[in-house]
Amino acid sequence: MSAGQLLSGLVVACSLLASPAWAQADYPNKSIRMIVGLAPGGLADQTARLIAPSLSKTLGQSVVVENRAGANGALAARQVADSAPDGYTLMVVLDGTLVIGAALGTSVGFDPVKDFTPIARIIDTPMTVVANPKVPASNLAELVALSKKAGSKELFYGSAGTGSSGHLVGEYLKQLTGLKMSHVPYKGAADATTDTVSGQIDMIISSASTTLPFVEAGQLKLVAVTGDKPLPKVTSPLAKDSGLPELKSFNVQAWAGLVGPPNMPEALVRRLHAAVQTALSDPDVVSRFAVVSASVASGSSADFGKQIAREAQQWQEVVTKGNLKTQ
Repeated sequence: MSAGQLLSGLVVACSLLASPAWAQADYPNKSIRMIVGLAPGGLADQTARLIAPSLSKTLGQSVVVENRAGANGALAARQVADSAPDGYTLMVVLDGTLVIGAALGTSVGFDPVKDFTPIARIIDTPMTVVANPKVPASNLAELVALSKKAGSKELFYGSAGTGSSGHLVGEYLKQLTGLKMSHVPYKGAADATTDTVSGQIDMIISSASTTLPFVEAGQLKLVAVTGDKPLPKVTSPLAKDSGLPELKSFNVQAWAGLVGPPNMPEALVRRLHAAVQTALSDPDVVSRFAVVSASVASGSSADFGKQIAREAQQWQEVVTKGNLKTQ
């Protein structure tokens, strides 16, 4: 082989080795799709649309939010999991779609740990246990005692549906404390809230953004907040402060986060994580999330991945112990 041929071969080899790095350095050079697997107006959609403008500005390319509703987000999640790991297809996903849906069965078509690259947890929002004012309990300890009292009528709690975050939080509380209540699934949190206000059911377990307006109006009573911080504007009995020893470390919050297809390059994940943090440092974004009782999250991509794995196992245990079914 001549010196010229050797040199030419080395140039070609080096260019091939360098091409992935150049591709990453050039990212992004076209629009980025941010998929939401739920209908417009919900928490996932609001989250995506609040951070998209900042991401567009930081990354220098438009970030387009696309709603692809169906099967509680499972259809869109599968599509994202099958996409190229190049950073041009991302998804804002809720815990209910990613970890709770998977815990309830394999029909979702994806593994929450193996089939996605965790990029950033964006927000946290606590769940709430809210009762009709006529229910004689002001905290979880009183509610547990009421449910076990001889001669008391059976208690019913509603949620946004079988397999929803509210449903599983209720089952988790029952398993931890012995709380006696029966689940009534609805097609959405709005209907469950309406029936709680009217007294058709005793309680609803749902996100603070759903229930807080009714608590502020005096139509419903806040029995417990599942997070570790009180809600603004209202008296907020925390589950962990109820006096029940089983709940002294209780901290269960719904969340929204950004994920991508599996096997995304680390450099790409770092860049996207940094862009999300820039968005979450904007006081306007923080205040607009606060309106829906959500707080901006922190932590690394690795932290987010560990949380997904931990919660997937936690909810699987709840589902198994309660023998819960999706139908």
